[in-house]
Amino acid sequence: MPFGDFNCLKLPEDAAEKEDDYVMLADIFPTGWHATRLANLMPGDSIAIYGAGPVGLMAAYSAMIQGARQVIVVDRHKDRLKLAEQIGAIAVNDAEHDPVEQIMELTNGRGTDKGCECVGWQCHDHGGQEIPNLTMNNLVKTTRATGQIGVVGVFVPQDPKSPDDLMKRGQIAFDIGNFFFKGLRMGSGQANVKAYNRELRDLIHADRAKPSFLVSHRLPLEQAPDAYKNFDNRIDGWTKVILKPNE
Repeated sequence: MPFGDFNCLKLPEDAAEKEDDYVMLADIFPTGWHATRLANLMPGDSIAIYGAGPVGLMAAYSAMIQGARQVIVVDRHKDRLKLAEQIGAIAVNDAEHDPVEQIMELTNGRGTDKGCECVGWQCHDHGGQEIPNLTMNNLVKTTRATGQIGVVGVFVPQDPKSPDDLMKRGQIAFDIGNFFFKGLRMGSGQANVKAYNRELRDLIHADRAKPSFLVSHRLPLEQAPDAYKNFDNRIDGWTKVILKPNE
């Protein structure tokens, strides 16, 4: 494993007891945290998070830990929205109503202070049509003037098989006019896990964070193919899988 010694993280004495929490430090918890830092979330802020997959849920959880006063999570999978509600977030089902209208209503027409994109270029409408610019432009609409946006949903330099002509070249039709007019700022990019994992480890150790709340299945390694298939197909109840090689 190249650079395995570099990537190792020393765990405290409760490593076995909190194994499911600590394993989230490998990627998903730092990535969710990174989304909120890109958006420069501050205590007392409101924030809208598009996407309630593992990254979006971790972003919502991170926002709660950091003192956000209002956390809104947009998705259409009821099992994932239920988890968002369990950690204190407000669930917005974009398959039932326009998410922009719902967020503006929840914020008295002002919009949220901050926003996070945790879906990526393969986002689609409730009818299943892929619309690569949908969440990005919705964020521009629902983030208040001078607010900030963090983007951790993956956008690639090119996608030759995309149904969208622009996205084939790694581009989207971005609402730059409103983005500029509202004075918004945006940060993006993959998470530098090592920039966060020690501090997040210490939050887990101090019982201030329990990211394993999103784990839905703990399975032996030989069930990995079925687990990946069920998660990829968004089968109800499959939110996060931990594989246990020795069980």
